[in-house]
Amino acid sequence: MTKEFKVLIVEDDAIISMDIEQRVKKAGWAVIGVEDRAEKVYEAVEKERPDIVLMDINIKGDSDGVTVAEKLLEDYGIHVIYITAYSDMSMKERSLKTDPLGYLVKPIREAELTEMLEYAAERISRLKNL
Repeated sequence: MTKEFKVLIVEDDAIISMDIEQRVKKAGWAVIGVEDRAEKVYEAVEKERPDIVLMDINIKGDSDGVTVAEKLLEDYGIHVIYITAYSDMSMKERSLKTDPLGYLVKPIREAELTEMLEYAAERISRLKNL
């Protein structure tokens, strides 16, 4: 498995973001940053060019995670894995338009996170080879 993929974490709860960061690193992935608001995500993406973004749907700032994900896909070709504590159908329908790599429901279990990152890396590799 290719773990050289760079991961950006977008989560507005500091305790949750630290937990996710530790779990991602423990699984052997490179975390290039942790952001808590929409505006900072674009700066981080410009600077670091992550391969995968773990995106909380509800974040600080003027935009929610789905709006940020739309821009990341459109402007940079970057796909996200959504993180959410909610199962709101209208939000899920909206998020599907961003072609997400998957969804993780809080509280995130380590095995699910690892499995999702591995799946995402495989899918991104396939997309790059098309």
